[in-house]
Amino acid sequence: MKLKFINPDSGMSRAKLAAREALLSRAAGPDTAISMDCPQRTQVCIDSDLDVAVAAPEIVQMALQAQADGFDAVCLYCFSDPGLSACRELLQIPVVGGAQASLALAAQLGHRFSVLTTAAGRIPQKAAFVRALGFGNALASVRSAEHGPNEGRSPATDGALVKKLAQTCRRCAEEDGADTVILGCLSFAGLGAQVSALAGLPVIDPAFTLVGIAELLVRQGLCHSKLAYPLPPRAVRAWSGGTID
Repeated sequence: MKLKFINPDSGMSRAKLAAREALLSRAAGPDTAISMDCPQRTQVCIDSDLDVAVAAPEIVQMALQAQADGFDAVCLYCFSDPGLSACRELLQIPVVGGAQASLALAAQLGHRFSVLTTAAGRIPQKAAFVRALGFGNALASVRSAEHGPNEGRSPATDGALVKKLAQTCRRCAEEDGADTVILGCLSFAGLGAQVSALAGLPVIDPAFTLVGIAELLVRQGLCHSKLAYPLPPRAVRAWSGGTID
């Protein structure tokens, strides 16, 4: 099985992408090969709805190329699911979004969940996004861990980050009534188990969730319904490019 992960944050080196591939492989079956790429013609780091809109066109192109290259599924490595519906309209293989997959998993683990995002300014957008995906009734809260996607990670700093995330998780449980928490940014990838052990409740890691859901769909021969995501009418769709500053 071959899974293509599209990381919408541009400018990642091949070494960094390989490190992400190795991390994701920890959650994959022995017969699963994971490949990750990031945009080359779009300069963006997903930190707003504007970034999602700017990133989407090249993501769609990358997803189509992954299908042409024989990949069995495409995974959008982001909690904003940029271009998810558009990719599903065009592709005949499963397309999985980090947010949608994690929200569906949270519904299997408890009654009310919280989402941890990277900054307080993103809380309204994340809450609206969860509601738009149909999970608003189970949303206990969105809280900020105050750790932006550009701050980076290292073995030396991960311990402090895990403690910060666990502390925020406990507040979600004690003050908001959450019984499950989702790490609402893929910059927290690989920390779910450690945070869960400290916080004392299930903590969903969207990076690993993407692997599991994609494998499940491929193994069971399932794909998104073309009644829900019909092929768009054939037309030339182009944008000459530009800069938003």
